[in-house]
Amino acid sequence: MHFATRLPAAVLGLALVPVLAANGGYFPTTWGWTAMALACAAVVAAAVRAPARPSRAEFLFIGGFALFALWLVVENLWTEAPTQTPLEVERALVYVAATIAVAAVARRRHVRLLVGGVCAALALICAYALATRLFPDHFGAAGAFSGLRLARPIGYWNGLGLVADMGVLLALPVAARGAGRTTRALAAAAIPLLALTVYFTYSRGASLALGLGLVVLFAVDKRRLQLLAATVPIGLVTALLVLRASRTDALTHTGVSVGAQAHAGHRLAAILVLACVATAYFAILFRSLERSVKVPRNVTTAAGWTAIAVVAVALAAVFVRFGSPVTLAQRAYHSAESNPPASTGNLNNRLFSLSSNGRFALWKVAVHVFERHPLAGAGPGAYEQEWYLHRPVVGKVRDAHSLYLETLAETGLVGFVLLAGALLAPILAFPRARREPLAAGALAAYVAYLAHAGVDWDWELSGVTLSALLCGGALLAAGRSDNRAGRWRGLPIVLGSVVILTSFVGLAGNLALAASGNAVSTGNWNRAASAARRAHFWAPWSATPWQRLAEAQLGLGDARAARASYAKAIAKSPSDWRLWREVATASPGRARAAAFANVRRLDPLDPTGSGR
Repeated sequence: MHFATRLPAAVLGLALVPVLAANGGYFPTTWGWTAMALACAAVVAAAVRAPARPSRAEFLFIGGFALFALWLVVENLWTEAPTQTPLEVERALVYVAATIAVAAVARRRHVRLLVGGVCAALALICAYALATRLFPDHFGAAGAFSGLRLARPIGYWNGLGLVADMGVLLALPVAARGAGRTTRALAAAAIPLLALTVYFTYSRGASLALGLGLVVLFAVDKRRLQLLAATVPIGLVTALLVLRASRTDALTHTGVSVGAQAHAGHRLAAILVLACVATAYFAILFRSLERSVKVPRNVTTAAGWTAIAVVAVALAAVFVRFGSPVTLAQRAYHSAESNPPASTGNLNNRLFSLSSNGRFALWKVAVHVFERHPLAGAGPGAYEQEWYLHRPVVGKVRDAHSLYLETLAETGLVGFVLLAGALLAPILAFPRARREPLAAGALAAYVAYLAHAGVDWDWELSGVTLSALLCGGALLAAGRSDNRAGRWRGLPIVLGSVVILTSFVGLAGNLALAASGNAVSTGNWNRAASAARRAHFWAPWSATPWQRLAEAQLGLGDARAARASYAKAIAKSPSDWRLWREVATASPGRARAAAFANVRRLDPLDPTGSGR
């Protein structure tokens, strides 16, 4: 295979690095350039060579995401969050661009390169993340938001944990059956690093998602005993490493000085290097033994039945010790609904609690919104204001912490069906993709994401979702025939061009808004006003440019002009309680009291007691 044809698929996977490094792709300024880069790759690839004819599952994948984005556009007609809805469209365009990029760039013979590129990107991100934990004297101590939980560069520990999960699930099959010794060794060496990253996030959701992914991996892999044989020594080394880390008090307890953390981190880093070398060695050794040792069929059959028996005995022991499956489910539900245990300074204690950290309240609000707007939803991005309007407890929340419930609440059944169809497409393609040796790992990583997204806000971290979509795209490419069909050249070219133009407009507006916000925070009022006016040109539908302009005008001492700008912002987004609070601070007398009344109406549990 010529190098020039192999490179794009690997680069597509490695392109995750800058997106994940930019706070996981969370902020709007990331979406525009990410969507444009992916769409450009799709357009160029389709223009240079005729793409393969998409399979039915691939049509569902691309069409589902494209129609979902189109539905978000249509919802601008009735949304309760007119400023947020266009931003949701911009994020969705990133995912549309990803689907067409994989379809245009990756052929069936490129699947290993795409999977390898994704795995390498996730390992690089986790290597940096782990370095911030093991070398705090060089990278700075953890921030107040995350405490000692590993979060950088994603910015959210659960998101980072999921990234490491997907890396482990992709690396295991590569370590077991990669094309060459170097490939296997590198994949095996990455596994201890990735697993240690999962541990230091102290993310129960990520740990459970990893467990589910491993179950899927071994359940669907065609050569599961071969995979198990390769995994056992790597798994044992990795488990010993994590056990050693869990007993290092300076790295697992709060209130420890940076110096003590650094000393313990340096020692653990040396052990990590030894673990990586050992797992790489075991992968190379396994490859040599695999070639020279032929295992009789009856031995493999007996090993399979033995594994089934071990699992059955283990399950029986669990049921005898803790109760029937129904009893266990009831206990798990009550534990998840309860409050988290009081902190004792030992972060290991988090791993032994099933508390949902208040997610049940978030989900109930989402269900309430869906019941009121079952068909079309309240509008993309409307969950936050619905939360403040109906929240049962005081708490700052932007997302429902469940992709599926939030989609139902914001886009209704129509949007949910479109998104669900798109997300199911790679799973439907797996039976045809199963002949690819790395397909089971891609499916396991993809399923881990789907499960985790059901209880967290991974969708909003565009880099994390892109990682999963590239795994799904690899499954679709593996199940494709690769027969060239020139008439399908127009699909990625036309759709990619639309994404590029639309994303450019969104990027220009977001950059101007970011510049205005930065200028406001530094007190550069003239620059803030200029950037706000520029943002209004690119995003005339948004209330934020008027809000920023009003803040700048207040800073310049022109309260009358600020109130006029706030009025225009309120006209565009009348349900934004934050806007009303700013209006109140800029208004005198009755206007101030009326603005605070709107704050209380839109946020009945306002903890500041504004206006009272």
